[in-house]
Amino acid sequence: MSPTRTRLAVAAAAVLALAIPLAIRNADAATTPTTVKAGPAAATSFTPAQVLAGVQANMTTAKKVNSKPHINTMTRAQNVNVYQVAPGVYAYTSGLAIDTDGSDPDPDPDHQGQTTWSDSNGKALGAHHVPFYVLGDDCWDRTSPCPHFFYKEHNMTGRQFALMFYNGKCIGAIFGDTQTANNQTTSDNDSRELGEGSVKAAQLLGIPSSGTTGGVDNGVTVVMFSGSSWVVNGTNANLNDNIQAKVQTALDSLGASMGGTPPTTAPPTGNTFEAETGTLSAGGTFDSNHLGFTGTGFANTANAVGAYVDIPVTAATAGTKTLTFRYSDGTSAARPATISVNGTSRGTLNFPITANWDTWATASISVPLTAGTNTIRVTGTTAGGAANIDSVTIS
Repeated sequence: MSPTRTRLAVAAAAVLALAIPLAIRNADAATTPTTVKAGPAAATSFTPAQVLAGVQANMTTAKKVNSKPHINTMTRAQNVNVYQVAPGVYAYTSGLAIDTDGSDPDPDPDHQGQTTWSDSNGKALGAHHVPFYVLGDDCWDRTSPCPHFFYKEHNMTGRQFALMFYNGKCIGAIFGDTQTANNQTTSDNDSRELGEGSVKAAQLLGIPSSGTTGGVDNGVTVVMFSGSSWVVNGTNANLNDNIQAKVQTALDSLGASMGGTPPTTAPPTGNTFEAETGTLSAGGTFDSNHLGFTGTGFANTANAVGAYVDIPVTAATAGTKTLTFRYSDGTSAARPATISVNGTSRGTLNFPITANWDTWATASISVPLTAGTNTIRVTGTTAGGAANIDSVTIS
């Protein structure tokens, strides 16, 4: 449980400048987007500014979930509301108080060794390692439906993913701890409070993270994704990586749910060579069953370590060149690949996931080429093989 602490008030910085608000689709059902992890944003991805603008545009009275206001944990003002900004997605804006609880030691005199939720190995979450947010433990009002936002009524459980926005930053976090329940008397807090996050969450957002003097009074927006597909698994050692890997997918899913349309990805400029002019290792195919490719199709390697595609390219002159691969990876994990030129490995290039198989992104690496014909080999290093490769451009 997370007791209230005396904290030094820190002036809240201005919230991220907004892009054009996105129109929300009318829906009340708590649907859950497909769960996939994401890497750096591709050209077709929604930006944090676009998504935050859409969220804030939809934080209206008509979409408010609670009928009684929540308490801002930092200021104690009863002025925090929760809104359903998309099907199964809920958002609130408040301050951020600092929770030091969990398996990480902390000098905060109110530190407790346990959190309500644990990692996948059953160990209490560590506030210094895992970015998490805090919700009420029960319905303070003892009525159903609860006049306040109560997570159990909205298809949420422990380690439920959320986006957190503050002062131009956007991070991922999980539901990690709860505020004091009605049957407890710790301090002056209760389960109506909103606006507490772990030390790690504050650090990632650039907020002073001391449990006694840290925090910020206002300006933090938390966007919670309900449903089992948005529960993040992992241990204290890797949960942060697993959480942050979902950020772009969450942005893209929410942006699409709110009716937004990201910009179209244009093929890279320069001397472009289509992957379908090359050859594949056993089990690979040249396909055309996804939208947005250039040429006549794309290379789809076998799902195996060592699966590859060879792409012939021509360089006008010898020297170090940039190879830009246009690719798609609609699975749940990035697909790194070894890039070889004329039989010599030139390093590993990461191909982060894209929003879906119809979304194309680019990844680049610098390599030496000879004048004339060169063979570029893209070899998958994981069981998924290589990403779908549309083309490679030399510049």
